[in-house]
Amino acid sequence: MAMKHILLINGNPDSSPEKLTSALAKAYREGAEDDNCIVRQINIGGIEFPWLRDAHDFTTQATDKTIIEAQGAFLTADHVVFIYPLWLGSAPALLKAYMEQVARGEFLLGKNDGGFPRGRLKGRSARVIVTMGMPALLYRIIFGAHGVKAFNRSILGIAGIKPIKTTLFGGSQIQPDHCKRTIEIVREMGRKKS
Repeated sequence: MAMKHILLINGNPDSSPEKLTSALAKAYREGAEDDNCIVRQINIGGIEFPWLRDAHDFTTQATDKTIIEAQGAFLTADHVVFIYPLWLGSAPALLKAYMEQVARGEFLLGKNDGGFPRGRLKGRSARVIVTMGMPALLYRIIFGAHGVKAFNRSILGIAGIKPIKTTLFGGSQIQPDHCKRTIEIVREMGRKKS
């Protein structure tokens, strides 16, 4: 049986080890590696890359080495995991800017022979893990989880990635006295490669 390749993206602009998102990324990685997966981790907060400033740049191929390497990591991956904190109801701007760079030049969304859009990362699955201060149930019910849904549909789904599983950790689950349990839940996700 072939080894599964996992791309793990810590989307927190502050990727210092004491952050919960860093602990969750570490736990997921350890769980997946315990199950003999090959894991490549990218910490958005620890890399430099240019931001797109006009629509024309989005249509051209990436030239930045960091982004070209990330595109290669997406192509190699069987499963992609995003871990990020909820900021103003959605993913942090730095993570979205990174994904805009990765997507440029029709990397995520190309066209088939008939000219219709075609997701170029078909055959890959994803797990999105989001931390937030408010209770996760409140975010789902009152706010409809629209920011996370937009990230999943408008970036991952349009690229052809499916299924996309989402886990929200909020309120008490991210408090210090509950973090150990949350970290163990994510470690188990890594073991199950989900």
